[in-house]
Amino acid sequence: MLPVFAHAGDYEMLAIVYPPLVYAENGRLWGVAPKVVAEIQKIVGDDSPLRETPWLRGYDQAQKMPKQGMFAIVRIPEREKLFKWVGPIFGEGDYFFKHKGAALQVQTLDDARRVPRIAVRKDGYTHQTLAARGFDNLDVGPTYESSYLKLVEDRVDLVLMGERTYYYMVKQAGLNPAEFERTNCKLGDSTAWLAFSLDVPDEAIREWQNALDSLKANGVYQRIMDRNFQP
Repeated sequence: MLPVFAHAGDYEMLAIVYPPLVYAENGRLWGVAPKVVAEIQKIVGDDSPLRETPWLRGYDQAQKMPKQGMFAIVRIPEREKLFKWVGPIFGEGDYFFKHKGAALQVQTLDDARRVPRIAVRKDGYTHQTLAARGFDNLDVGPTYESSYLKLVEDRVDLVLMGERTYYYMVKQAGLNPAEFERTNCKLGDSTAWLAFSLDVPDEAIREWQNALDSLKANGVYQRIMDRNFQP
């Protein structure tokens, strides 16, 4: 576990709980993203505290308040001009999942468009991406957990999830990953980044990016992945 830093720094660092990238419990954050951020902070000399925040609050705050940093969020065209970006810190393929054993056959995106309901988190990556692609069968809820529960209870037909993170997300929601089945329909690939508010100087963004690149070059990043992200 990574303890929250005791001293304030240059930024308000907002962490969105997204296992296994970010876990939070009793004021402590751990997982891939907090560890990567901590290693970057050592290099750039920043000691900003890492603080858990609900998704919608953090997403809104990072756009409206100065000196904000938020991690880890998916970088998509709909968000490109809202933030300055450092990354990527993670990537995976995104597939539609159904309730295990459901007779529903989803092989293509057109198949997914024809199902009655796809559960998404409000203003989350899946919501914004599918809406931008013209999906009009979205069942919008407040959290990913509510989406997974709806699928298990057969109140929706599909949920779009990452092929590597879904297991951890579902477990964190208190559900059994065996209840979910990946379809053959892949929406595409996504990457998670650190997102900074637009007032953060470009020089600072370059420093953070250079620090991340150095962690990837010297093997520290891969060791973090190996330790925190078990297949």
